[in-house]
Amino acid sequence: MIDLIKDNREFVSLIDMMLSIFILLMVLMAFNMVADIEIPSLSEESNDFKTSQDIMEIMSSKIDGRDYSLIERISFILSSNNDSASSKREVKSVLDDFFSQYLDDDYNYAFVETNHLNGEALSSNGDYESSERVNVAIRNYGNYSYKLYLF
Repeated sequence: MIDLIKDNREFVSLIDMMLSIFILLMVLMAFNMVADIEIPSLSEESNDFKTSQDIMEIMSSKIDGRDYSLIERISFILSSNNDSASSKREVKSVLDDFFSQYLDDDYNYAFVETNHLNGEALSSNGDYESSERVNVAIRNYGNYSYKLYLF
């Protein structure tokens, strides 16, 4: 041990080696900590957006062997009765049945016609204007333009 202290060159190189190993371990620990940080993926953030688009796509599709899509049916009811109050009630009933079947209780929605009815909600279970996060899906059929707000 006395020889080690008197020989300055080897003692300094030993300290230099220990210091470099310590620095290397610190860098590896820092990299490991950075690798463990959770970063939310874009797919998690856009899940509600996908849901609103999926629901609107179901409404626009001819599923279950039907001859008309739900959007076509709603447009026909409104146009054949000149957008009367009775046609709006019938459309509301159809839409309420549809949304109760396809949406969970976790979602609030508003289904709005923006062209003929000037933004009147045809079916709704909440106020999307006061919500912090709203996802919108839009479809057009004929002269009617529909927006589905999910919040």
